[in-house]
Amino acid sequence: MRYAQEGPVNMSTVNKKRLGASRPWVTALALAVAATPVGAELRTVDEPAVSGIRVQIDNDLFAGSDRDRDYTGGMAVTISGRNARDGALSLNPVLERLDRLAMGEHPSSQVRHARQVGLMVFTPQNTLASEPLTDDRPYASLLFVSNGRMQVDEDQRGAWSSSLTLGMLGLPLTERLHSAVHEVVGSESPRGYDNQISAGGEPTARYTLARQRLWQASPSGRFDMKTTVQGSIGFLTEASAAVSMRIGRFNTPWWSSAPELADYIAAPVPVVAPSSNRPELYVFAGARLKARAYNAFLQGQFRHSAVRYSADDLMPVVGEAWLGVVTQILEQTQLSYSLNYQTAEFRDGKAARDVLWGAVQVSHAF
Repeated sequence: MRYAQEGPVNMSTVNKKRLGASRPWVTALALAVAATPVGAELRTVDEPAVSGIRVQIDNDLFAGSDRDRDYTGGMAVTISGRNARDGALSLNPVLERLDRLAMGEHPSSQVRHARQVGLMVFTPQNTLASEPLTDDRPYASLLFVSNGRMQVDEDQRGAWSSSLTLGMLGLPLTERLHSAVHEVVGSESPRGYDNQISAGGEPTARYTLARQRLWQASPSGRFDMKTTVQGSIGFLTEASAAVSMRIGRFNTPWWSSAPELADYIAAPVPVVAPSSNRPELYVFAGARLKARAYNAFLQGQFRHSAVRYSADDLMPVVGEAWLGVVTQILEQTQLSYSLNYQTAEFRDGKAARDVLWGAVQVSHAF
């Protein structure tokens, strides 16, 4: 059932199902932060203040088409090192509490940290219409900050990865940025951002926890394969299982390559320097199956949204696949490109279409 609204949301009727999906994650995060005692950080590697930086740009144009719809683009900047853990307004203290609540004191030989700021943008197929489009996906955007922790097992064959994201849905800034990009490429500006999810702005959050396991790895650094299971609660509430691999020539740890942790934009994974001077050049690929319970980009939250969908309109299971290549362009600098595919999120109708986008990353380790 779709809702096309012109007035305030009736909290006692149409919002019952949506609030039922939203309130548990808000309550869970609040209780975790309040109830979990603060303890000493797990053993860490000797991280420099800034050990690396990564810049990522996503766009559906990078997939080799002129489409401008669905996950139309995003960008993120990630830093790793002590500054990511201890810098001003870091989310790491809260993330550490949540991790301790979720898995207790986990013995680890390495704990690395990352911090990310980014933007994700979603649009319907027709971006020239100014009225609400009740037969397509809604406009949506998220401006966010995120902290990530990577805890590697002592045997180097397993790792826990977690992240905490805080952001704002529906900011007017997104329309201005999107219009500026269209002006540069010579296309018409989108006209429907007044109808985006939580138009005007609404805070949101998400916590993720993933377990990675290395299954195969060649001593020569030519092949590795791992599996990952992940759960999250927040603006995306879901559970997933993935398999991914690298083939080629690489010197970075297996856990440092984590495309399976991305949900549209890449996860805040620490940047790690290669272990030797041998230039890296490899292909990576993988697939993931996700059981999704809630998607704020389609279902909205508490604030009024001109167009939103109920869980009955959405697919409960979504599949993803990716194929990419990494090459070393300088001694400590890598360039990466990936082609990303996702099955349809809608059960039927105009919006029931697969999604394709490309991602470009530049990473530099210090």
